Amino acid sequence: MADTERIEDVERELAGSAEARTSLLVYHRDGAEIIPLEPGAPIVIGRTAPAHAYEDASLSGEHAAFELTPDGVSVTDLASTNGTYVNGARVDRAVLRAGDEVAVGALVVTLHARSGGRALGLDGHDRFAAQVAGEVRRAQFFRRPVSVVFVRAFDREPVRRFAHRVRGRLRVVDQAGLYSDGLLELLLPEADAAQALELARALATDREVPRLACGVASFPEAARSADELLAQALAAVQRTTATAAISLASAEAPGVRALAAPGAPVATSPAMRQLLESAARLAKGSVPVLVLGETGAGKEVLARYLHEVGPRREEPFVAVNCGAIPPSLIESTLFGHEKGAFTGANAQHQGVFESAGAGMVFLDEIGELPAPAQAALLRVLETRRITRVGSTREVEAPARIVAATHRDLDAMAATGAFRSDLLYRLNALTLHIPALRDRRDDIAELVARFMTAANAANEAAVRGIDPDALDALRAYAWPGNVRELRNAIDRAVVIARGDTITIEDLPAKVRACEAPPPAAARPAGALGDDFRTRLDRAERDILVAALREADWNQSECARQLRMPLRTLVYKIKAHGLRKLGYGAPDS
Repeated sequence: MADTERIEDVERELAGSAEARTSLLVYHRDGAEIIPLEPGAPIVIGRTAPAHAYEDASLSGEHAAFELTPDGVSVTDLASTNGTYVNGARVDRAVLRAGDEVAVGALVVTLHARSGGRALGLDGHDRFAAQVAGEVRRAQFFRRPVSVVFVRAFDREPVRRFAHRVRGRLRVVDQAGLYSDGLLELLLPEADAAQALELARALATDREVPRLACGVASFPEAARSADELLAQALAAVQRTTATAAISLASAEAPGVRALAAPGAPVATSPAMRQLLESAARLAKGSVPVLVLGETGAGKEVLARYLHEVGPRREEPFVAVNCGAIPPSLIESTLFGHEKGAFTGANAQHQGVFESAGAGMVFLDEIGELPAPAQAALLRVLETRRITRVGSTREVEAPARIVAATHRDLDAMAATGAFRSDLLYRLNALTLHIPALRDRRDDIAELVARFMTAANAANEAAVRGIDPDALDALRAYAWPGNVRELRNAIDRAVVIARGDTITIEDLPAKVRACEAPPPAAARPAGALGDDFRTRLDRAERDILVAALREADWNQSECARQLRMPLRTLVYKIKAHGLRKLGYGAPDS
């Protein structure tokens, strides 16, 4: 075979395009990167400059060189400590063919032909997660859908074996990330559950090998924050089987679910011990309880604890995310409906309160409840009875109500966005869950619990965590709280190279943390907060105050702040502010 034909064969096999350019596709622990190859310009991969550098201890300073030559694409080991391997065989120099895999330390390098401007490189998980967070904020502000899909191969083939097939089915606006060597993550802006499922079906029914499985989670049906959306999609793909290659998060009635018992909340810290003591006392009564706390702090877990230690533990526990239900279905979901009550009501349906019986109803995101539903809920609290949509007959509703929110309900009541009389009935008993940054003593036990769960879900055998990694976890501010910590540990277990989680297995923002200063040296309310977080919160608070002062008139607000109107509009969107004067749900 002629030299030029060898390169053209590589290009045809990998891309099927006469205009393709030969490149290296480098898979590393934080993603995948394309490096173009040019004749006479070798690419050196290693750990330190001037090599194309990656922070990986398995690499030598200058580990291996790749070059596009008249003989084809060659790889030369540069006297590295750990060697260079082609298809599992150690080499000093080799000419590569299509399909060859080169192991450079822990990195895997393959040939790739890039054409039409469509790169195969994948974002690292940190960058991908940041993109998801941005899309969720946008979706919250404009009330639009967004979906995340996780894709894996049934036979545990690595992502590099099927990434090109997935990429070929994505839209230009879609994003792809590398969660782990065997798990691809996709971000689908403006795609609801039906559209995401359409993509999942196309991938799962693809006849090519390896066979693919997909886990789908959509905002707002399955989640209300970026961390929760990622966690739901990951859990969904882990549920897939050979006979059920697609799993949709929260496939039940919109926003309604029965919470799996998570075990007792972790309470090593004094703040959590005091909270659980209070919760145990409140669990004995029947008065409504309002649970307050930041997104991801564990409001659902505390609600389950209230149920499990109270006298209603043998009765049903039903949870509903008020923000995930379309306004037109709120009352039907909560109170049920009669056959023929509206178009599509083909049978009588029991609502949340009837399903719970004498048990407990957990109303999450209560601040998202529309005004008509607030009035109906107030009547339930006053009469302990409900009326199905389309009926005039009242039904007993003895269930205890526990509501939760991260919103400022007092501020909402002051603006008329939340009924004051409903708030008075809900907050007779209130529990405040501390943010994770205020309960750092709980982190070690939480990590152990999440490690155990992640090992079981991924058939892994991670037994411990390096002290430096644990110190970094304790130093980080955790704006996403316990849910963010769980996501970090889930991925760390998947990508860990041994039986111990090291600091290299943690997200970049966690690795970058330094130990927090002593408590006496920190300003009140800033425990563990990094400068960027505190600055963002300060700006948001100023904007909220100014918007309230101007009665949400943006032109007047911009004048008072001496700020261009277009800048104000941008900042309102960036912070996810709405007319009620509070921040986005995951802020």
